[in-house]
Amino acid sequence: MSRYAAYLILTLFTFVICLPALLVSLEGKGREPSPSSPPPPSLSSPPSPEINSQEKPELSLQVFNHLSGEVKDLPLEKYVVGVVAAEMPASFHKEALKAQAVIARTYALAQAGVTGGAGCDNHPAADICTEAAHCQAWESQEKSLAKWPSSQASPYWDKILSAVEETKSQIITCQGVPIDAVFHSTCGGNTDDSQEVWSASLPYLKGVSCSYCSHSPWSSRETSYTLGEFSRLISRYPQADQPSAYTSPDLAVLSRSSADRLQGLRLNNLSLTGHELRSLLDLPSTRVSWRVEGDNIIFSTRGYGHGVGLCQYGADGMAREGHTYEEILDYYYRDTEILTTHEYF
Repeated sequence: MSRYAAYLILTLFTFVICLPALLVSLEGKGREPSPSSPPPPSLSSPPSPEINSQEKPELSLQVFNHLSGEVKDLPLEKYVVGVVAAEMPASFHKEALKAQAVIARTYALAQAGVTGGAGCDNHPAADICTEAAHCQAWESQEKSLAKWPSSQASPYWDKILSAVEETKSQIITCQGVPIDAVFHSTCGGNTDDSQEVWSASLPYLKGVSCSYCSHSPWSSRETSYTLGEFSRLISRYPQADQPSAYTSPDLAVLSRSSADRLQGLRLNNLSLTGHELRSLLDLPSTRVSWRVEGDNIIFSTRGYGHGVGLCQYGADGMAREGHTYEEILDYYYRDTEILTTHEYF
């Protein structure tokens, strides 16, 4: 064998022997992993949390706006903001506003067809309407900001937004069912049992003593009519005596509630309920008494509204004494529990 052939064989033998080592050496010399690249899976690492695809979407309501005549779809929490702004003075303590937010949410969901309620019977296409005398008052941000003093408008709106956010999804329940969360402006010293006002007995709508609303402008009022004016108003009832018969009216109380609200009275030959008298004379409350002075009949009233459920000025008074919104709601709605919409619906 020539010396050249021997050298060639030795070179090939060396290459075959060293090739695997060379490949192993090159394997670890590539690009460094990107810092954003996930680490390799480890048998001891916990599994990554899965995204909950079953989370419930936010509830929304079909709301009939009695001013525009339109039905609009509103997210529940946005609706609640507009109710609180319309139904309670923004100057009230934040804890009172939070109580009103929970009430507004409860009332809406108890009535809404989307959650099994009857819906708005005046407007069948809607869950609820914005007419205060029928459902709940509601107003837009623009309307709210326009009604408040310019220096207070933005802070008031922010306070209401915060009150709603801090009570998000909370509703008042009794035995697991949303309550009929009725409320009024001022009770005048005592709230009343629902059965004494509407003949419907509800365990959570029981009368309570309330000394917290004494700062209300409706705490005590007087409304005066001349006897002639009073006679003309009474003559709207066909069965009433002729107006001339009321130059010296004979009013007699037939019954009062335990909270001293007028339930029935007799005026000469005419019998009226307390609600009828209040409506007829545009009185703020049925917690009323009267006296005749010369040619005038003067009606003295205490409070404003029907007197059942939460007293709004009372809630503000409680909050200013350090009570939380939970304590306020528990005081006016007995034997109830606050749950979230996610727990109920």
